[in-house]
Amino acid sequence: MRSLKLLLLKVLLILDLSLSAHARVSISIEEDIYLYAKEILAEQSISDFSADIFDHPKCQRDVVEFLIAQRALHEGGFKHTFSFTLGNYDARNLKLLESGLLLMSFDTIWLSQAKMITNDVYISEPIIKKGNYFAGIYTSHINKARLRNKITRDLSNVSVVSSKAWLVDWLTLKALSPKQLHHEDDWITMAKLVSNGWVDVMLVSFNNTRPFFYEGAGYRIEAIEGVKVALQDSRHFVVSRHHPLGDEAYDALKLGLAKLKESHFIHRAYRQCGFINPLVDDWHTL
Repeated sequence: MRSLKLLLLKVLLILDLSLSAHARVSISIEEDIYLYAKEILAEQSISDFSADIFDHPKCQRDVVEFLIAQRALHEGGFKHTFSFTLGNYDARNLKLLESGLLLMSFDTIWLSQAKMITNDVYISEPIIKKGNYFAGIYTSHINKARLRNKITRDLSNVSVVSSKAWLVDWLTLKALSPKQLHHEDDWITMAKLVSNGWVDVMLVSFNNTRPFFYEGAGYRIEAIEGVKVALQDSRHFVVSRHHPLGDEAYDALKLGLAKLKESHFIHRAYRQCGFINPLVDDWHTL
């Protein structure tokens, strides 16, 4: 029955896309990322914005990639437009890509995850190379000083929240032997758990604020100074092989990413956002 439903959805998708030479493609995206990107883009066109827009207090890695994915497709000649479905899709997007119901992920994924569905997706060249991904250890403001003294060679003296859907994060954290490791699907819920002191810490990429922090309705989390975690894998965009526009999108993505890399646009975007951050080069790596 499930396979029959998937087949029906694919047929409907193909029929819908065939109605127009320039189809409107549905993409699922995390709501907070979409809203931050919309604010940062500030009515500018995908074809025209510069990497300078990422020097913004609400910028983070996911926002950069959401906009880079669209820019790369545009640069590569992909003519279709997008409609965005907002929600919590981290755990579901891989299944949607695998089945052909989602064209591509507008957030990069770890290579180890992409390889699990390699027969179902095209995998881009690395957007973040292995060895270049460092995350901060974030906690509530009142816990920063206390917890810094508890983190030495590992995380055995603190509780951590993450998601099993983030495979590399989860395995890295398990290897660091946390006192407790809690699973939670939703990033904002994680931030609230940490901000309220119900869980000690979470891993988050660095941004362009100093001290490094993220805040929103009901939460504020700050990086513990002087310590970071290395996540040893590369990150890639993936495109579904089974989506009617998959081949077209992947060809455009390859061409667009090559142009953006050649012009150093991607590196500048990550640098402006703070993900690539020389301020943490000397911090101790767990």
